[in-house]
Amino acid sequence: MFVVTLDKFRFTRGEPILVVASLSGRQVFGDSLAATLETASEQDRADSAELHATEETGYYQGNLSSDHEPGEYRLIVEARVDGRPVRHVSSLSIEPDLGDFNGIDSPYISGNDLVIPVQFDPENAGYYALTAQLYNGQRALAQLSAEDSLSGSSGTLLLRAHGSVLANRDVSGELQLKNLQIRQMPARPGDRTHYAFGPDEGYEFSPPDLDRLRDEPAVNPESEQRAALLRQLADKF
Repeated sequence: MFVVTLDKFRFTRGEPILVVASLSGRQVFGDSLAATLETASEQDRADSAELHATEETGYYQGNLSSDHEPGEYRLIVEARVDGRPVRHVSSLSIEPDLGDFNGIDSPYISGNDLVIPVQFDPENAGYYALTAQLYNGQRALAQLSAEDSLSGSSGTLLLRAHGSVLANRDVSGELQLKNLQIRQMPARPGDRTHYAFGPDEGYEFSPPDLDRLRDEPAVNPESEQRAALLRQLADKF
């Protein structure tokens, strides 16, 4: 059996690509495996490294560089098992550094929405889309999203949770914003959409008085459909 594991499949340019492989067979040759990173389209070699045997039998580990042009890549790991060559091919992408998440400002109630301002300092001006999940402890409450044009070196994206999602819910203590993902939308047709991710631990905050929110339909049909979708997405977490 030949298994190659990556901790993720999108890497920000410059961060190491940790590769872990497990290999078993009657005869496994060598104490290292060959790993190659190549472009997906042209299959040009971008980097190569050896995965060295770890203290745990059958496991190999090593790092490749992601300091290459953003785009789609293939990771190829090769070995010899039972006298024949074997290879494992994985797909991954390298993303540019889009900027930095800098926490959240104090959430507040506006109309019948809980508004959560998320601070993001973009490297480049552009149109950005943010998604995140709202939790109360281990319980998912809603999937949130926001889109806006950001310019300069700092910006704010406003995530909104409608009252029909939160009103009359047993919400106690702190709320958490988790699984933040931001996309820089293409400036021109044919350009790639670029991705970046918020901190693994997310953000925790004390909500304002949620008793002010009302479990009633949104003002317009589009918002009402959006609120229903948020509830459906939360139920699937």
